[in-house]
Amino acid sequence: MVTTADEAVEVFQDRSWGVTAVTPYLEALQAETGEDLSLLIEATRASLVYQTGADHLMTRRALAPFLSPAAAARWEPVIDGHIRSGLARLAASSKPDLVRDFSDPLFVACARDLFGLAIPDEAEFLRHIYNARIFTEPLLRLRELRLVQDAYRHLVEAASAKGDYPGCDSGPAPLVGALARSKLPEGVNDATLIASITVAAHTAAESLAYALWGLLRDGAPTWGEVSRPGWADAHLEQVIRDYPSTLRLYRVAGAGTALNGKAVAAGDVAELDIPAANRSLCPHGASDGGRTSLSFGDGMHKCPGAALARLMMRRALPAMAERFPELRLDEAGVRIERTHMVQAPTALPCRLAPAATRRSARMWDVTEAATARAIAVDDLRFSPPGMESHLISLQEASGQDLSTVIRIARNAPFFQSGPRHARMRLLGFEALGSNRLAAWTPLIEAEIARAVAALEGRTEADLVRDFCEPLFHAVCQPIMGLHPRSPEVFNQLAPMLQEVLEPLRSLRAIVKVQAMVDTLLDQFDEPAPDEGEQGPMSLLSHLAANGREEMDVEDRKAFVLVLYGASFNVAHTLANAILDLAAKPVAERGDPADPARIAAHLDTRIVPDAASPRFIYRIARVAGEIDGMAFAPGDTMRLQLAAINRDLGAGHLAFGHGLHRCIGAALSRLLIRKALPALFSRYPDLRLAAAAPRYAENSQTVILAELPCRLH
Repeated sequence: MVTTADEAVEVFQDRSWGVTAVTPYLEALQAETGEDLSLLIEATRASLVYQTGADHLMTRRALAPFLSPAAAARWEPVIDGHIRSGLARLAASSKPDLVRDFSDPLFVACARDLFGLAIPDEAEFLRHIYNARIFTEPLLRLRELRLVQDAYRHLVEAASAKGDYPGCDSGPAPLVGALARSKLPEGVNDATLIASITVAAHTAAESLAYALWGLLRDGAPTWGEVSRPGWADAHLEQVIRDYPSTLRLYRVAGAGTALNGKAVAAGDVAELDIPAANRSLCPHGASDGGRTSLSFGDGMHKCPGAALARLMMRRALPAMAERFPELRLDEAGVRIERTHMVQAPTALPCRLAPAATRRSARMWDVTEAATARAIAVDDLRFSPPGMESHLISLQEASGQDLSTVIRIARNAPFFQSGPRHARMRLLGFEALGSNRLAAWTPLIEAEIARAVAALEGRTEADLVRDFCEPLFHAVCQPIMGLHPRSPEVFNQLAPMLQEVLEPLRSLRAIVKVQAMVDTLLDQFDEPAPDEGEQGPMSLLSHLAANGREEMDVEDRKAFVLVLYGASFNVAHTLANAILDLAAKPVAERGDPADPARIAAHLDTRIVPDAASPRFIYRIARVAGEIDGMAFAPGDTMRLQLAAINRDLGAGHLAFGHGLHRCIGAALSRLLIRKALPALFSRYPDLRLAAAAPRYAENSQTVILAELPCRLH
């Protein structure tokens, strides 16, 4: 194992070390299996990777006039043109990806013009390149060798179509023309040689993509430097050193020799770890004439296409940074393939513009789905709003007793984090998880049937007042364990619980909300241990039985009341879903009376489109950066759910995510999944009435106040 640059150079430059003799192996395999591997054998004879001795030297001499730094420089205008086209293609993509939309298409365009290939189908050509490049991997199966050979067959055909390439009228002659005037080793076909060079050249695209990944991963300050004049001249070698696409190279000792003072026998294998060797080099080696990278190898087997690869990276990286200064990776979608021999991105989804905009000095509006998800799951750098501490400070500053709203904030999961939050979530899910709700299903189905039947005999109905709200009360109150002394008073005041979520409330408004909460808390009691309940255990009873160590009775009541207030979103989302369906012609609804269809589309379309919450708030605990947002401690991230959920589908954030996923999510999904088909099964022609739906004013939630519909 070779891990230092000094040892690697010793191996590269000692002629006792050679490459693996693949051709005899393939010939023996062909003879033993009867498999026709003749084209693959021809490819190894033509490939610089596997050639040795005089054949290797003759092939390098034939390629030198085309691949030298001076020869490569003549192609700069052509490469620049393809870079501009690639940037335009990236800008036009609805979901841009730096591999799919830039580095791979740039490679295809350059290969077509520089090597003189006929490439009628870009996707098919790339498929053959990806299949052929695995040839350098060790221990390939016979079926994999067949795949490689088939890929080479198509690439040789592309190189054989001389004169059919588009080319550049005023540019230099492509490799096809250069080799026509060169002497090649006996048995080496020029088209096969070009095919092998093309496969090897894809390393340039992989290196470019890997460099983009590395530079963008370092964040905005690094990326901001890339477009500056002189950056490529000063930093390109460092980038090539730090982000090599080659992981390992192998050399076999053809005769006895020594390595780092130790004896080596003929047949011994040296495994060169290129990233490790690069790390051992001095970062400023070039300043004193030393090496800065072994990414292209060294010695007689040094990559002949290094000049072209450097040119492509030197021109593409600054052009990309200049065109897209706000470019950021979508880290959640990044895919890096690491095989035994190479490492390279296969997917680099990105954003060409910031994922968020600064709404004020301390608030960011986040509209990009992947960024929102990254914030939602990052409990180390972001926390829910610290409402309890804010209210305590307000109480101390004002002298106003805010003890009730402080208790509400302390027991509201959407304002909590840490161990107490985790314990309260567990208690909540123990009562409201999918498995526990199975016991409540008969009640839910009975109340849905009762709510549907209550509409019987009517031509029109307000489906908020006459269906969604009464169904919500009838289902959620017993499941929560709320048995108000005066249901009329309780139901009239309870919707005001949604004001708890309103930000930037004045002290007067907070005192008003507190008075309402005091009234609601006085409306119900926690059941005594010996009272019990008929049917399944409610949330409040579960807390009384299991949550006494974490919460006193008033905390338990506050927790249940908060969750009930948050559960109003069930009614709102159900109403929004009914509106979405009722507004469509019957033929375009996709049979909402079918329970299986509703279940199949519940999280992919229905909930994301109809979800009532407008925002999720997270507060930055520390300074940092995410997807172009350089935030400070205390900055507010406001996640715009309407925009975000459009792109997330089944992974929507309507119920939050991760440690802050809504405790009532399972109840919401169950009620909506059963209520929609029941309603539309009984009233298949349900549609909007002449009167328009009316929305309530609420900055945080989409609330239908009236939904007049014709039932028949």
